[in-house]
Amino acid sequence: MHLGPRYEAAGMRVQFHYNQTPGIHFKTEPPEEYRDSILRGLRDGLALRFPRFPSAGSLWVTEIFAHEVDSSQRAFYRAARMVIDQAFGLATNAEPNAPPNGGPATQLGNSGVAEGPPSVS
Repeated sequence: MHLGPRYEAAGMRVQFHYNQTPGIHFKTEPPEEYRDSILRGLRDGLALRFPRFPSAGSLWVTEIFAHEVDSSQRAFYRAARMVIDQAFGLATNAEPNAPPNGGPATQLGNSGVAEGPPSVS
């Protein structure tokens, strides 16, 4: 009896920008069967971790890593959620005054870096 795949494989790299058209964009097109799962995972993650981000900035998916056997819609949804969680963790650890809901942080001087989540992969 076969119970399905043992492993799930999916990966992506993203970048956050504030000087481009707001929304979620793809520099590389994902396999069509995973596109909706990626978008849903990114939107769900952004709504939870950075609720104001989609209207204020752009998120670019720069690379997609799919395995011909172990990738699935579920794996890409989870990968998209995890990449947003990772960005949130980096942003809140890097910015001690960052609010827990991902809203605007109190700026400590002029660092030359825009507020918001960092690029993650």
